[in-house]
Amino acid sequence: MAGIGFELRKLFMEEKEQPFGNIKALIFSAAISVGPWLITSTSLNLLILISENVKVSRVNQIIFMSSIFYTFIFSQILTSIFQYLITRFVSDCIFQKRIGKIRGTFLGSMKLISILAFFASYLFIRNGNLSVGFKVVFILLFISMCLSWITMIFVSLLKKYHFILFSFFLGNIVSVVLGYCFLKFPVTFIKETPVFWMMLSYCAGIFLNFLLTSMYVLRAFKGNGKNQFEFLTYLRGYFSLIIIGAIYILGVWAHVFMNWLVGDSYVIANAFIISPLYEVAVFYSYCTAIPSIIYFTIFLETKFLPLYKEYYKKISRTGTYKEIQDALEIMKQTLYREILYCMELQFLISLTCILLSNVIFNQFDMDARLLELFRITIFGSFCAIFVSILITLFLYFDLRLQSIILSFTLLISNIVFTYMFGRIGTGFAGTGFFLASFLTFGVAIYMFPKIFDTLNYTTMFRQNFNQKTGGATLKKVSLWLDKKVYILIILVLLFILGGKANAAYDKRGFNPVTRNNWHTMSPFDKDGYDIEGYTKDGINKRGFNRLNWNELTNSPYDYAGFDYNEIHKDTKKNYDERGFNINLYNVLTNSNYDKRGFSHQGIHKDTKREYDENGWNYYGLHEQTKDYYNPEGWNWEGINKRGFNKEGMNVETKSRYDNMGFDMSGIHKDTKKNYDERGFDINLHNIKTNSLYDERGFNYAGIHKDTKREYDENGWNYYGLHEQTKDYYNPEGLNWEGIDKKGFDKNGWNTFTKSKYDYAGFDIKGIHKNTKKKYDERGFDNNQFNVQTKSKYDKYGFNYEGIHKDTGRKYDKNGWNFYGLNEKTKTFYNTQGYTREGLDKYGYKKGQRPANFDDGVYDKNGFNKKGIYMKGY
Repeated sequence: MAGIGFELRKLFMEEKEQPFGNIKALIFSAAISVGPWLITSTSLNLLILISENVKVSRVNQIIFMSSIFYTFIFSQILTSIFQYLITRFVSDCIFQKRIGKIRGTFLGSMKLISILAFFASYLFIRNGNLSVGFKVVFILLFISMCLSWITMIFVSLLKKYHFILFSFFLGNIVSVVLGYCFLKFPVTFIKETPVFWMMLSYCAGIFLNFLLTSMYVLRAFKGNGKNQFEFLTYLRGYFSLIIIGAIYILGVWAHVFMNWLVGDSYVIANAFIISPLYEVAVFYSYCTAIPSIIYFTIFLETKFLPLYKEYYKKISRTGTYKEIQDALEIMKQTLYREILYCMELQFLISLTCILLSNVIFNQFDMDARLLELFRITIFGSFCAIFVSILITLFLYFDLRLQSIILSFTLLISNIVFTYMFGRIGTGFAGTGFFLASFLTFGVAIYMFPKIFDTLNYTTMFRQNFNQKTGGATLKKVSLWLDKKVYILIILVLLFILGGKANAAYDKRGFNPVTRNNWHTMSPFDKDGYDIEGYTKDGINKRGFNRLNWNELTNSPYDYAGFDYNEIHKDTKKNYDERGFNINLYNVLTNSNYDKRGFSHQGIHKDTKREYDENGWNYYGLHEQTKDYYNPEGWNWEGINKRGFNKEGMNVETKSRYDNMGFDMSGIHKDTKKNYDERGFDINLHNIKTNSLYDERGFNYAGIHKDTKREYDENGWNYYGLHEQTKDYYNPEGLNWEGIDKKGFDKNGWNTFTKSKYDYAGFDIKGIHKNTKKKYDERGFDNNQFNVQTKSKYDKYGFNYEGIHKDTGRKYDKNGWNFYGLNEKTKTFYNTQGYTREGLDKYGYKKGQRPANFDDGVYDKNGFNKKGIYMKGY
């Protein structure tokens, strides 16, 4: 709020040397930033508490809170569209010394908002199942709430924050006192429900608050009040402010709207779509963000604003380029430091609330589902609050494009994510809000540092161009509205919405104008129902009252599970699981009977009894056994208790075996016998031990007979997993049979090879049978580590499995494997006749064989390669 910084800086300076430091200033900051919110919340809770003490029904309480919630949200949406535009116009009036224009702007904005608020609330509430008196009060409350938001723009200019708090406090006190009087001492000569008096009380308080603040504004701002709609000329030049206000506030509440559509919600009074748990969770989560709001108020006005003014003073009038850069750098670093601190503070507070929430919710016996929603929405509110803070800072620098991008991101992501997770299931409620806020928060953090890179340029550039506002058309419209032509528009709209009276009687004999019945000459027909289908007690034939609440079941649903709008609570369609609608007609078969031939009451169309020709009723119970299975063990669908149909196919596993692995005859698929690997048959009886337990003492479910746990006295379960290690080996490295990972038992006998050595040739102590050392011929020990090379590879580069470290194959780059076989010749010699070591078959290296060496090779005549006859010598 403009000007609060002077008050805060003054308080912080005054309290600096006091014993408790800045306590007074902090309290003042808290009162200004969140005081009206807390006062309003407190008064609403007091009204609910009073209503509980006088036994006001739960449905009336829900109607009251829903009405307040709707007026609060949609009044914000309506006024936010014009809020930034009006603020911009008033700011320019102050800068241009046109203070006399402010009074006219205030009156014009009041008129415009009143007209829009009236028609918006009228169109919304007119079809609700509520009394005429309640609808009138709802419209008045909505208008008063809208006007209060607009009034706050003007009253904040006066810096009378004590008066703001006083007016809020007085208005809410009046609401609570009137609510107590009306509920404790009902007015008997006016036939209205308690929810009407609660609404009237709260409306009176809000209207009083508006009356006090508006009178203060009119008394403070003098002027002739001419051209009251001149602010509309700013639609040209500042239309982006309209977009920012509309998109941002829609983005803030989009997740609530989408949750109404796809979440756990229901309609009440044929007017309000509500999701009480989700809305309460969101409210609580935003309450945890109060410290950030307070801190931001203090920081913005006491630390940032002086630096902001100094920077613009330098860039506009007196500063050199270096001074401007220095002022920008100081302002930037201050923003970074304080925003980061604010985030850290709020994160710790949010995390603490999450950690303590379980204790607090249990202490007050609150809904467990509310706890889950609260935990996820806390993270969403954390991100959403800082998105709001960063948008505010963007607007301080007149960065409207960036503000639009952030607002649009928040709106679209909230719609998309909330819809996606709402479709997945109600268990994911709040996740869409968190992800949308987190995404937008990430975009804001990415954009924020970049604004300072070009701030000097954009500021200087914009100063060289006047912002063009107005225009001939907009000026004519503003003058036209100033001549009270809007009154004629209102009358025309009222006439159109009112329609023409139709005096004819309907088929039931009711006159739509007088609402009397022709046959009985009274407001009720022969059956005791009025024109809307309700008795004098306000209940229709299905048990619903005018608020869509079923009096017979004390819930939003009748005994058949249908709500007021004929939607079933489980199927979410206009028929139940069997296909019957509220008229007992089966939609699936297009008849009075379901697919099995039973009526809604359970009478079969052929037998005229509650059992069909095979002895089944519509529940699936058999007449003889009074069970879901007949004497032969089949249910009405021809499936036995083990899930097999008569063809031997298991409907649960979609195979010829059940979940235990047995076929219809009781033969196990692996053992091919009438018991499984552990010895259990289809009746969970162990054939091997002739008991309910296997050889290790576990039953089929894995519970040990002695410990009564899933682990025996040694800590093993029936899978062979150990309780401590969660592995097949205990801390000593042995499995439940006393065998280690290499297959040795405690006596050194290898159960795999049936010898004292494992497959690698090592005994239990790791001594190799051939080398009599702790490594084999290649140098590998029993852990496959090469002792000779001190690595996982032998001297030729092969690991224990024979894979070369460079090629990743069983052969090295020259084609040799770890045995010394050549890839091409499949022998110990390559195509040139040499081994891996470069020796020929006689042991000579290439070029080192003696000149007179006789390799024993002769031709058919007995001559060697030199032509010397060797045969016979």
